[in-house]
Amino acid sequence: MEGSTPAPGDGTDVPADDVSVANGTELFRRVPPAHYKLENGRYVVRDGAFKNFPHPERKRMSVALGDTLEQAGDAPETVVHGMPEYGLVSVTAGFAREQDQRVERAPEEGFEAHGNVFGDKSASRRKQFAKEARWVAEPRTEDPATD
Repeated sequence: MEGSTPAPGDGTDVPADDVSVANGTELFRRVPPAHYKLENGRYVVRDGAFKNFPHPERKRMSVALGDTLEQAGDAPETVVHGMPEYGLVSVTAGFAREQDQRVERAPEEGFEAHGNVFGDKSASRRKQFAKEARWVAEPRTEDPATD
C-alpha cells in the first residue's frame, strides 16, 4: 500500500549500509556446535553458520562489530565468554559488502557491539562466507561433529 510503513520483521525493513563501519572492520560470528566439524584434526566452519538468524524473515545475520569491541576495550573472545562449545569466526565488512550484503549497527541493551549483516544468503553465498571466515576462537570441546 502506497505510503504505508513496512512492518518490522516482514523482510521489507531494508537498512541503509552503515558507512561508519569501515570495510576493514572485523565482523565476529558465534558458531554453535551444529555448525562446525572436525576434519583431519582441524575445525571447519559449516555454511549453516551464516544463515540469517535469529529472524530469517528479516534477512539479518547477527554479528559483533570489531570496531565497537575495540573502543570498549573488549577482546573479540568476550563474544563467546562462558560458551566453551561455541567457536568464533570473523570476516570483514568489506567481504560482506562484496557478497551484496549491507552492514548495520544494531546495539542492544548490554551488547553495544551488536550489528547485523543484511541480505539474502543463498547456499552458495553462505559457502563463500564459510570459505572466507577465519577462526578467532576455536571451540573447546572434546566431541565435535566429524566427517
